[in-house]
Amino acid sequence: MRSVRNILGIPITGWLCAGGSGLILTLGFAPFSQPVAGWIGLIPIAYYGQRQQPDSRDALVLGWFFGFSHFLTSLSWLQTVTFSGWAVLSAYLAIYPALWFVLWVRLSGSDPDRMTSWGNIRHAFLGASAWAVTEWLRGVVFSGFGWNSLGVSQGDLLLVAQVADLGGVFLVSWVVTFAGLTLALTARRFELEIRGSQKWRPRWDFTAGVVVVGLTMVYGARTLLRPLPEPVVTLKYAAIQPSVPQDPWRSAKVSRVAEELRKWSELALVGGGPVDLLVWPESLAGTGWREEPDLQTAIQAVRRMGARALLAGSLDVRGPDTFNCAVLFQGPEGKFPQVYDKTHLVVMGEYVPLADFLPWLRKLVPPGGDLTAGTASGLLGLDPPGVRIAPLICFEDSVPRVVRRAAQKLPHLLVNLTNDAWFGASAGSRQHLENARLRAVETRLPLLRATNDGVTALINPRGVITAEVRDPVTGSIREPGFFRGELELAEPRATWYTRWGEWPVWISLACVGLGLWSRREAA
Repeated sequence: MRSVRNILGIPITGWLCAGGSGLILTLGFAPFSQPVAGWIGLIPIAYYGQRQQPDSRDALVLGWFFGFSHFLTSLSWLQTVTFSGWAVLSAYLAIYPALWFVLWVRLSGSDPDRMTSWGNIRHAFLGASAWAVTEWLRGVVFSGFGWNSLGVSQGDLLLVAQVADLGGVFLVSWVVTFAGLTLALTARRFELEIRGSQKWRPRWDFTAGVVVVGLTMVYGARTLLRPLPEPVVTLKYAAIQPSVPQDPWRSAKVSRVAEELRKWSELALVGGGPVDLLVWPESLAGTGWREEPDLQTAIQAVRRMGARALLAGSLDVRGPDTFNCAVLFQGPEGKFPQVYDKTHLVVMGEYVPLADFLPWLRKLVPPGGDLTAGTASGLLGLDPPGVRIAPLICFEDSVPRVVRRAAQKLPHLLVNLTNDAWFGASAGSRQHLENARLRAVETRLPLLRATNDGVTALINPRGVITAEVRDPVTGSIREPGFFRGELELAEPRATWYTRWGEWPVWISLACVGLGLWSRREAA
């Protein structure tokens, strides 16, 4: 019977709470996209940790299982590229929730069976702070993979998401975590009072959670009701989604890529007239525009059709280095284009960490990795109409610090070129869009996305998706097509987040440090 009730010396209820929390959190992201899951996802494991007070070893194991069950399910779209890489990455990312759960248990009061309002407020505050810190660490260690931060699950809940312009996605994560942990501690306190272990007292801890959420929503409502800034320039644009089939282990044929890009660009331009900016997605072939006459011909053709400027993704080979670039063609034929080199490479995609020491890791990912990273964010200028654009390539629009560096140069517009066709009909492309939405809110800049196969969309500075390429009959986002329009752009202003960055993380780190020090002193 003991072997049934315990696994590795841990009660089965602990495993159920940890796995349940991981699965609930997964419901917060595409294809489910249920914001409420973010609020309740941590409750089972947090409740178990407060009630059972597992030792550090058990807390580490359960926390890892919690993280592994979450990442294995929420990142299941990675199977379409690499099954082994999906498992290895999920196992690695689970380290950070494991660290959080150890801190959550360690930061509880000296007597967890005697709960007070102040003690619960303190515990929830430190628990939310620990979550923000570990989530931030996940996004920076080994260049980071911060995909699907808890705050991203609130993209559809616009009243909550708006605080991202104050402290980024980590502030949204902190608010959601604080509310969920407050509910977990309130439930545990109810249990103790019902059992008669302590007296019934006013619940100022629950009130604190309500106040934090209420203030967040008031800020969000004020932001959404405030008129948009006056526009200073109007940009005519078109974005192309060619939907060229991709195989991550082989390059697409350049001739097919050039043909599809030209065909859909012609449909966008001939029917609607010239545009100031035509946007093609990230490089769809394993070679660069310099080496391929077919691509050069297509570029020249669409320029003549009425694309005053063309922003296209391409690889660029320079000596021993290969860069993933955004190339802006404008002006007379023969004029050298403006180029932005991607600065943030994708882990296990464009570079393999520790591959020099563990060469076998390269076999887990498609060929073509180990690109060279660019050294700085850059703005590309459209003249006329005098618009500054900040290009973002592939997953860069999912990385807060990368977009923040670009926003500090005060562009009028963020433009993402990506290729999510590797992930087929999975939730990968939809999750990509969910992560990108928070970048628009953080910087209060519109974000125009051109994808090969995914979600080609326009997101306004409040995180509202105002346009998408979508089949009108089936509703599919994977069909080839385009959209075009006129975008009124305001003079950019730096948000609090753009100026001060991840200040919630630094405050959280200090608070967690003080909390651990005080527990040590009490012991």
